[in-house]
Amino acid sequence: MPKIKFQSSSILLRVLLSLIIYHIACVCYAYTFDAIETRFDANYLATPISLTGTVVTPAGLPLQNAKISVIAWGPSGISNANKTTTSDATGQFTLSGLARRNVLLSVVFPGHYSEIVPADLNRPLSELTTATGKIYVKKILADQTRLIFGGDTMIGRRFVDADGDGIEGEPGDLVRPATRTEDTLALLKYLRDSLSAADYTIVNLESTMASQPIPSNCSKSITFFSYPETLAGLKGSGIDGVNLGNNHIYDYLSSGLNETLFNVAAAGLDAAGAGASNTDALKTTIYHTFNNVSLSMLGFSQIVTGGLSDRSCWITARDGNSTEPAKPGALEASSGNIKRFLQKEAGRFAIPMIHGGTEYSSYPSNAMRSRYVTSILNNAGVVISHHPHTTQGIGLVNDTTGSPRFAVLSLGNLLFDQEVFETFQSYIVIADVEKQGTDYVVSHLKLVPIHHENYVPKLLTGKALARLGRDIGHLSTYLPTSPSGSSTPDGLRGAVVFPDGHRVYSFRDASQYTTLSSAQTLTAAVSAVTQSTSAIEFSRTSPSDMLSSIKTNTAATTEYGRDILKYGDFEDNDVDGDYSEGTSWSQTNARYIENNVVRSGTGALVLLRNSSNITDTACNNQNRISFPAGSKLTLRGWIRGQNSGTFKVRIRFYDKNGAIISTTNNFTKTPGTYGWTAYNVDVTAPANAQSLTIWYVQSPPLSGEGRVYIDDTAIVLWEGKNTTSLTGFSLPTPNNWSYFRFNTVAPAVANLQITLGHKTYSALLK
Repeated sequence: MPKIKFQSSSILLRVLLSLIIYHIACVCYAYTFDAIETRFDANYLATPISLTGTVVTPAGLPLQNAKISVIAWGPSGISNANKTTTSDATGQFTLSGLARRNVLLSVVFPGHYSEIVPADLNRPLSELTTATGKIYVKKILADQTRLIFGGDTMIGRRFVDADGDGIEGEPGDLVRPATRTEDTLALLKYLRDSLSAADYTIVNLESTMASQPIPSNCSKSITFFSYPETLAGLKGSGIDGVNLGNNHIYDYLSSGLNETLFNVAAAGLDAAGAGASNTDALKTTIYHTFNNVSLSMLGFSQIVTGGLSDRSCWITARDGNSTEPAKPGALEASSGNIKRFLQKEAGRFAIPMIHGGTEYSSYPSNAMRSRYVTSILNNAGVVISHHPHTTQGIGLVNDTTGSPRFAVLSLGNLLFDQEVFETFQSYIVIADVEKQGTDYVVSHLKLVPIHHENYVPKLLTGKALARLGRDIGHLSTYLPTSPSGSSTPDGLRGAVVFPDGHRVYSFRDASQYTTLSSAQTLTAAVSAVTQSTSAIEFSRTSPSDMLSSIKTNTAATTEYGRDILKYGDFEDNDVDGDYSEGTSWSQTNARYIENNVVRSGTGALVLLRNSSNITDTACNNQNRISFPAGSKLTLRGWIRGQNSGTFKVRIRFYDKNGAIISTTNNFTKTPGTYGWTAYNVDVTAPANAQSLTIWYVQSPPLSGEGRVYIDDTAIVLWEGKNTTSLTGFSLPTPNNWSYFRFNTVAPAVANLQITLGHKTYSALLK
């Protein structure tokens, strides 16, 4: 068949043909559910919600006349922006007539630090009012300062060339040649108010900052550079200083480093941790004094060689000697350098910012552990670290007087272009430093959970905030007390970390929080064939409720685990200008997150097929989820069908290099109409599998339009095991154990009686 050619004079014909094709496509592939969902969404947005809260001091005293302002974005949420109110004599306030879109609240009271807190307004239609709880606002004291720390930051690579074709400024590129400063401001707009709410904010700048860096001949596999204009965007987003002591500051050798130092200074940003030699880098300490608190901040890189054999290409700086000249680079996190810095800054609040460890790991390496201990034993006020790109917990080390001090083990990313699933959630840290006599004290840390959506960082709220808070608490609680390969404690241990309201708190000792213990009894059916139960979800009484013990009335083996899917509830728990965007999932017009038919919350996934379709529709999580090789997993969730076709849950396993190992259908539901139905499938990953994707699939129905709704899904990774449930056993808390199950139950036991311990944490602030 010959190709049809249109001449320039045939514009009308082309338009008509396009309209005909579009009309045919709409008739063939439009779904009646779309109109239902559109009407529901319009009604949802048109139904206002009220928000109440209470502004108090850390001691719980009400603050009258505090100003509460709404910060919002997006075409539907913008109506909330700039709405204000004030607190009454009891500290209470109400904001009425709000659109159901998540917002930030700015809380300002004279003589106090401003607070920026997220508010979850994506509530079910049955809720006409939602409460934000207590917002704690702290007085600015004469001997106190507030600091904010952010993680790895880089504004090059996919930010400037999303498709990697070497052409910048194309549609889809987030940082374009003509608007680099403005685009960087846009990338950080959801964090700007939070980053600005301190006396000083510093992040790890993991990139050469140069217009046209000279290519290196060092054969480093990954090199970063960002354009200097983006630095003004960092400055305009509330960032005051940057750590340069990291493994990418020397990607373009001395010329790149020199240009970086010049450009950072020209942008009005402080910089620490890199120089023309080791001695020069040691002199880059950032000094500030706020409210009589004297600060000293210096960056270090624990990564020295970067895997390169050529010493001239190594990451860290060196002083010259008789055999080789001085070399520029990052300041090495050697014991000697750390001690020299801390000894020089005696009498000041000194902060080593150490870049190192293992990428994508959950716990610090032995090398990083030793640096935390060395730093605090030499009087570091707090230790901040990054490089893994993933979140790790909060550690404690006793100083020479026996007083515990904090080590932030990994902040994760602040602004980065990574596509590894485990890097999508991070946090920033708020530290209030108080001068007490000749010493300085950080009594607790406040963690602000964020997640990254298409590389853009956004604050979390609601269930997602609490879930990430429990994850950080879990990593802190289960932080080993000894280095890998040793049974001798080295002094590093986990802090107590848990979510409470709008924040996640990290405390040094038990006097700073309260716990409430309670017991729950339940019965679980036991399979006569397998002598086991299905996975059981731990029902929390509050976001800070932890599973503390398990006991059964007969002998059984208990397994307990966590959900690694994270986004399987399909809720919109970030604060931005979008609604139910669900970017973790591969959505089309035949599969998307909807809000009309849900099992819980306000979001669920729908799969749509017509009988005229000839292919299945399949929605999957877009980024592989990692787990230890050979793990035991359980796929869980709820489905509902309306004239549905065959529904399947499919899992695809990948090896360490991302190659597909296998694709299997693990659950099948026959066509029909049915109410919310649970599925629960146990899977053992292949021995060489280290990541997976999950797929929800619907085939065309026999007639008409078929719909399958999916909600409250999870992938449970079974990590813990205990054989003493008959006598009962305790679990360290805080934790994020969310599921448990039993096997090897005694024969003839049809129902297992279970007693669960709950421990709920609450912050005691002063």
